Amino acid sequence: MKNAEFNEFKTISKRYAKALLELCEADNVNKEFILHDLENVKEALNNSYELVNLMKTPGVSKADKQNVISKIFDGKIHKITLNFLLYLIEKDRFNIVESILAEFQAELDKENNFVQIEIVSAINLDDNMKENIKNRLSGKLQKQVTVDWSVNPDIIAGLVFIVGDSIIDTSLKSKLQMIGRNIIK
Repeated sequence: MKNAEFNEFKTISKRYAKALLELCEADNVNKEFILHDLENVKEALNNSYELVNLMKTPGVSKADKQNVISKIFDGKIHKITLNFLLYLIEKDRFNIVESILAEFQAELDKENNFVQIEIVSAINLDDNMKENIKNRLSGKLQKQVTVDWSVNPDIIAGLVFIVGDSIIDTSLKSKLQMIGRNIIK
């Protein structure tokens, strides 16, 4: 997917996610319930090749797709979530339901002053070091922080922080690459 297409895709998903949040507020529905519903829909799609295939098949009418989704999820998810899924089918946007879930989660995180960070280190860090880094980030960002830790020995030393679409690379590898580029100039 080209960068411009990706940005448009993300913008559309964000619009739908915000609309769903507004529906929750208007009907005084717990947003966490709707998030859970969307996660269940994603899981159902991930576990059923037949369902995904059916939803992608252009020869199947919107009404038939809506009927299938209603039969699968009616009584299992909140009415707002079900109606939202049916609306996505009507607007030929059901294919972005997982992206909408991600944007819905991101919007909830903002509301709750919460941030998800991925941290890559060159070596395994002990629990005390991880907790210290997490607490310092939480203090600097003034947010509740959840960290996904991973190890990549290729970065040599230092850390790489990934927050949403932003990457902060403090690794020795990136510093060496920067020095190399400056020498070449």
